[in-house]
Amino acid sequence: MVVFAKNVYEIGLTYMLIQFSVENYRSIKEEQTLTMVKDSPDEMSLNYCDPEVLTVPKLLHSAVIYGANASGKSNLLKALMHMNLIIAKSYKKEINSAILVEPFKFDKNFLSKATTFTISFIKNKIRYDYSFSATSKIITEEWLSAYPNGREQALFHRWIEEPINELKNDNNLYSWKFSSKLKGKVNVWKESTRSDQLFLSTAVHLNSEFLKPVYEWFLDDLRVLDLDRIMNDFTMKSCLEDPGVKATVVELLKQADIDLDDIQIETKKSTVEDLPTHISDAFKKKYLEEYPETMDAYFVHLDNEGNKILLSLEDQSDGTQKLFEYAAPLLDVLSNGYVFVIDELNKSLHPDIVRYIVKIFNSNINVKHAQLIFTTHETSILRKDLLRRDQIWFCEKQKDKSTTLYPLTSFSPRKDREDIEESYLSGRYGGKPIVKPFSFEPLVYLKD
Repeated sequence: MVVFAKNVYEIGLTYMLIQFSVENYRSIKEEQTLTMVKDSPDEMSLNYCDPEVLTVPKLLHSAVIYGANASGKSNLLKALMHMNLIIAKSYKKEINSAILVEPFKFDKNFLSKATTFTISFIKNKIRYDYSFSATSKIITEEWLSAYPNGREQALFHRWIEEPINELKNDNNLYSWKFSSKLKGKVNVWKESTRSDQLFLSTAVHLNSEFLKPVYEWFLDDLRVLDLDRIMNDFTMKSCLEDPGVKATVVELLKQADIDLDDIQIETKKSTVEDLPTHISDAFKKKYLEEYPETMDAYFVHLDNEGNKILLSLEDQSDGTQKLFEYAAPLLDVLSNGYVFVIDELNKSLHPDIVRYIVKIFNSNINVKHAQLIFTTHETSILRKDLLRRDQIWFCEKQKDKSTTLYPLTSFSPRKDREDIEESYLSGRYGGKPIVKPFSFEPLVYLKD
C-alpha cells in the first residue's frame, strides 16, 4: 500500500544512491562517474539531505543529465540498468548465455577488455561499495565493502591475475579474500559460483542473510525505466486496491492541471476474443492463465446535474496517459524512499509537468529522501529556483566517439548572475548538438 509519511519522524531507513561509475560500456570508454554528493553551497536546502550514515556526506534528491542526441546520456542509465539485470539474473544464468555487457566498439583495445560497474549506496543505515568487471563470457573481478562503524570492511574480493576471455567453470582461476565479518557458508558459496556468475547473487540464493540486503537494494530499491512508455497496470491496480492511493493519484493529476473529478477502474474477465488472432493457441492459453482479468481506467467527470460521465484513459492525450502511468510508480518511490531513474522524462509531457515532477522530489513532501535521476532535452528545468548547480550534468561525444560526463559545477557558474538555461543553449557548457547549415545542392529528386 502506498502511503506518504506524515512527518520527518517517520522517515525510517534510507536507500539513497551515493555514486555510480562505469567503464567500457557502449559509448562510454574511460570511466565516467555520476555522483549524488552535495557540493559546498548550502542553497536550496530541500534539494539535499543528511542521511546520517557514517562516512556518507549530504546527498542530493535529484539530478538531471543533458546531452545531444547520440551523446551517450542514455547509455549511462542503461549501464545502471544492465548492472541491475546482471545481478538479478546471474544465479540462474545458463552456461552458454552471454553476460549483458557491450564494450566500446571504436577502439580495438577495448573490445577484449572487461566492462566495469562500481556503485556506492545506503541500505539499512550502512554504506556499501560494490563493483564487478565482466566480459561477455566471464567475471574478471568482484568485490564488496561495507562501512558499519565508519571504517571499511572489505567483505570479499575475487579477481583474476591475468585477463582471460574464455568461459571456464573453474574457481582456481581466481584469487579470493574474505573478511571474518562475512558470516555464513562462505566456502560453499565460493565453490558454487561459476566463473560467469556473481558471487553476490550465488551466495544470496544459497541463503546468505548477511548479503541479502545488498542484493535486495538492486532488486527492490533501485527502479530504472528506460522505455518511452511504461505499463499503466501498476497505477490501475493500485487505484483499484487502495482508495487512499486513488485519491492521491487524482489529486496529483488535478495539481498538474488535468481536468477530472475521479478515476474509475473496471475489471473484466479475459477472453480469447480479446487477443490477436495471429498468436499461437499455446500463447493464448498461457496469457489467459497469467492474466485472467483485464483492467480499464476511466476519468470521471460530472455534468451540470451531477451525473457521471466516463471518458476512457485511451481517449486522453499522450501526456495525460503518461502522467497517469507514472503516478503510482512516483508515489511508490516517494513513499518508500527509493531511487527512480528515468530516461527522457520529457517525452510526451509538457515542460511545466516535467518541472512539477522534479519539484516534488525537491520539496518537503519527499520526507523519505527518494531520489530522481533522469535525462531530458527540456531546458526550462535549468531556470532558477528548481535545481542546484551540482544537480545538473552534461554528456558530450568526443572525437573518438566516446562519451564524457561532467557536472555544471566544472564551469563555476555564478549564482544569481548567470542564466544557466541561456548559457546552455548558447553552447557555453557543451552537451548540445552543433547544427550546421543544410546545403540544398546538389539535390537528388525522387522520380514519380
